[in-house]
Amino acid sequence: MDQPGSGPYRGDDADGGEADDPAPTEEEVAPADLVLERELPDLFARVAGVYARHLGALLVVSGVPLAPLVLAAQLHVVWPAREGAYLDGALESTADPTGGPALVILAGLAVLALLLAPISIGGSVLLGGGALLGRRISVRDAWRCALRRYPTTLAWTLALLAVVGAAAALALRMLSWEWPVLLVATVVLPPTLFVLTPLSVALPAALLEGRGPVRGLVLAWRVGRHRWRTHMALVGAALGVSVLFGPVLERSLLRWSGWSEGDLVLVGVTTAASVLAAPLSLLLICAPAVYAGVPAHWYITPPALDLARVGRSLPAADAARSGAPRVRARHLVTAPSLAVLLVVPALLGPAALTANPFGLPELTTSPLPTVTGDVQTVEIAATEEGALVGAAHSSVLVERCAPDCEVVVDAWGADRGAGFSVEDGRLLRTHWRTWAHDRILTRDEEVRHEVGLYLAVCEDALDCDTDADEVYLRPVVTDLHQARSTVAPLASGGLVVASYTVPDDRIDPDEAFDGDVGGLRLHVCAQDTCADPRVLDLTEGGAARLEVSHLDASTSPGGGFAVAVADAAYGALSLVTCADDDCSDPEVTELVGDRFRTENEHDLTARYGARVEHRSDGSPVVAYRDAVSGEARVVDCRDAECSEFTDTAVTGPGWSRPVPGLAVDSRDQVRLLTPGLRDERLTLVTCLDRPCAETDTRPLIDLGFQEGPVVTALALDSRDRPHMVWGVGWWTEGHGPTNATSRYLTCADPDCGTSPATP
Repeated sequence: MDQPGSGPYRGDDADGGEADDPAPTEEEVAPADLVLERELPDLFARVAGVYARHLGALLVVSGVPLAPLVLAAQLHVVWPAREGAYLDGALESTADPTGGPALVILAGLAVLALLLAPISIGGSVLLGGGALLGRRISVRDAWRCALRRYPTTLAWTLALLAVVGAAAALALRMLSWEWPVLLVATVVLPPTLFVLTPLSVALPAALLEGRGPVRGLVLAWRVGRHRWRTHMALVGAALGVSVLFGPVLERSLLRWSGWSEGDLVLVGVTTAASVLAAPLSLLLICAPAVYAGVPAHWYITPPALDLARVGRSLPAADAARSGAPRVRARHLVTAPSLAVLLVVPALLGPAALTANPFGLPELTTSPLPTVTGDVQTVEIAATEEGALVGAAHSSVLVERCAPDCEVVVDAWGADRGAGFSVEDGRLLRTHWRTWAHDRILTRDEEVRHEVGLYLAVCEDALDCDTDADEVYLRPVVTDLHQARSTVAPLASGGLVVASYTVPDDRIDPDEAFDGDVGGLRLHVCAQDTCADPRVLDLTEGGAARLEVSHLDASTSPGGGFAVAVADAAYGALSLVTCADDDCSDPEVTELVGDRFRTENEHDLTARYGARVEHRSDGSPVVAYRDAVSGEARVVDCRDAECSEFTDTAVTGPGWSRPVPGLAVDSRDQVRLLTPGLRDERLTLVTCLDRPCAETDTRPLIDLGFQEGPVVTALALDSRDRPHMVWGVGWWTEGHGPTNATSRYLTCADPDCGTSPATP
């Protein structure tokens, strides 16, 4: 027999008998191949050796029963890809995780896992625990014994779920009370580990001795009273291995490797690491049952297991696998098959997601640091490489996105009202210039000539000198607080500039500089220099009163243009149209009358406005945000002068919505980009008929609305691929305009994943 206090221990003095006690019977003698361990270093060495020699068998005995569960779980992995979009290669699902189908799938997986787990866990404990004791059993025998002791393992699994569920519920409750995470961990983890330790030791004790779950728990508790530190350390090490090669490894790879969440390589690495670490965790859980401990002088510590009972409970040793050369040859064949069986099923779902099985939109995104608030006028123009995004307010800021965005134009302007347009690589911009800081604003004509609206044209939008070739257009009558401007190129090669300043009734038109008393004015220029423009004052028309305005201009391919004029203070909307580029007879059509009886001075008025585009037949299309309901609406004009039109709501009511993005594709279908408030998603809307009574709505990304929607803009390239701007921010009443965080998005495919529809 081994010397007391060191080395392996066969358990012959398990009951602490004296030397002159009667000799045990044959049935009570521990089998010669079963040996306990008294020294912790030797125990860890034994665990490492068993892990190295029996890794393949442990993976088979634990993984094969779970293969149906892993395959079924791939349905839950792929199910969220029915709705949403791929953002920078990663799926951003908008499917409801609490919907009926998702809950049915989860319930089915839970039942299947509960049915299969006892076979996997029980077989692993029997094979691994037997190997730690010194008996090598076959995988088939391990499964047979696990099926015979299925009720014991099932009861243990339910008890484990109850303990973990109670701890998780307590932690979530404390977090809901806004307790610090460190304090929650300090309160929850120690008692949870204290309960999990005897529960974990109970399973190998019960299965190896062939006992029921209650007797196994009693045995674990009885032995654990004398070795609770050792048992807790071993169980804690088992949990630590699982966490280290699971969530910790995944978070580390996401941070340092550059892989995105859901990446197929990341899933493969983390799955393989978790699969390889699982047998080591299981052996560490079985280790307390194999540890006999060093007896003290004043009492004899009972061993964890009755080896004689274990010998009768476990199957006989697997003598058929004793031939080393034959085992190695078999491993050469079974190792690849084992890898395929255990790892490949877990990769089927992520591989299917990579293939985009439901044809979701594939979006590329980039931050837009220049688009920062709802007081800006944001426009986007598609190019061959990507898009140019302009934000006009106190300056004209233009970013080139391909898809990463960089600032290419930074032109200083004034307080408000700058505008820009890009067509065929040219950049047209307008800006209001204030007086010099070292001069006082007076009625002096020379000084006032410096204060007003300027036009600049750059032949190359990517190489634009912000101070070159500026053309003075009009003065400022009062101030720039509510000044607006927009510019668009004409089909004949000229351009049109629409601008607005607050009118001053006290000024005599005959005495006003350049006859300008404020209000809405159009400059129709035959050339880029705008040397001799046709000036049209519309202060007497339907767009005369504009307290807070939003201007947008569009030109027709066959000649003519339209200017949408939104009065956010009263909710009115007018459309100025010209049938030809000369604009000898402009028409002003009131699309929406006053929506407020008194002036609306709410800070959110900056978000209400309108955009205008033209169809191929020259008829304008207007998209606007209703100032009262917040609905996104489409006005379809029957002719170039918009003498007849329809006004159709394409979204429901909502709060805090920005001006919708508007574009017309190559099939003359109207596209809108707007946030959907009911499902909290950025939505691309396609009109299937001319009045836009029938629409196809495609949710793109989940906004979540922790912050409110602030900015949307839309443009289509030559292949009808959408290029989009969207931004979110939060507005607090009385604190002025909203600061926004904005991004540029583009779709990889035409129609952004939608099927083209016949107009």
